Amino acid sequence: MPKVELHVHLEGSIQPATLFELAERNGVHLPARNLEDLASFYRFRDFPHFIEVYVTVTSCLRTIKDYQLIAYQFGVQCAQQNIRYAEVTFTIATNMRLSGLSWQEILGGLNAGRAQAQQEFGVLWNWIFDISRDNPDTQDAVVEIALAARDQGVVALGLGGSEADFPPELFSRAFTRALQGDIGRVPHAGETAGPASIWDALKLLHAQRIGHGVRAIEDSRLIEVLQQQRIPLEICPTSNLRLGVYPDYATHPLRRLWDAGLLITIGSDDPPLFGADLNHEYQVLIDHFGFSAAELEQVSLNGLEVSFLDEVEKARLKADFLAEYQRLSKTL
Repeated sequence: MPKVELHVHLEGSIQPATLFELAERNGVHLPARNLEDLASFYRFRDFPHFIEVYVTVTSCLRTIKDYQLIAYQFGVQCAQQNIRYAEVTFTIATNMRLSGLSWQEILGGLNAGRAQAQQEFGVLWNWIFDISRDNPDTQDAVVEIALAARDQGVVALGLGGSEADFPPELFSRAFTRALQGDIGRVPHAGETAGPASIWDALKLLHAQRIGHGVRAIEDSRLIEVLQQQRIPLEICPTSNLRLGVYPDYATHPLRRLWDAGLLITIGSDDPPLFGADLNHEYQVLIDHFGFSAAELEQVSLNGLEVSFLDEVEKARLKADFLAEYQRLSKTL
């Protein structure tokens, strides 16, 4: 079925074989000699270990061609899963620091790969440049880069990293600037920190969507506000398990959040790091949360509705999706 993905990180989408190729040609030492070792490295002990892995992966990117390659390969992965549109998070300041390239050079490479994938597969996506919570001093630079790159496919400002250690109030200045500059605001919140993080993301960061947001289930008043204001949650079930937010699917609140009438989209977060692409997550919805075909269709249409695409493009894609759903339903 055609799908939309709004919560996926480009660096976290690099396939293991590509990571070895990048490390070898750029002289980066990986704590793994083969794919089996790499799988062991990806078994996260805790969130700080996940950040360590993420930085290691990012350190393998050094040239404009590297960025073109990973963007193109992301497009290949979208085509394989019939993901027609995505909004892809990218941590621009960390990449500038580790590669030594300017943001213009990096984005030029990314957009070259994006254009190639769109031409070959018809896949469309835009960028979310996020601030790393662990580096709050980069926030002013990142928001200004995001604003300057709006005509190059950047549609929103994000916020990721160590949520519990770096709360939303540290980043209110950047997100107020994003609001003034009329660019999207999509911080992570309510994953490794509780409902207070989501409240602050709404009040201080002017959030239009919440990355993750699963801990909202712990606050009935917050559930009411999210439902009434139709604030979307970008939920990544397997990511939540791999990072220890919940021990298993049975305890994950996704079904309860859906049944409460919240506007939910589904993402893969970092597919090879968590062993779960978007197709996998849709299968999880069926196997562990009892989603019907109609509910799966609504999940993808939700993603289209709350994306930052213009209304004309949304209407075109929605018509395509509905026609495809009807065709598929006749084959079941």
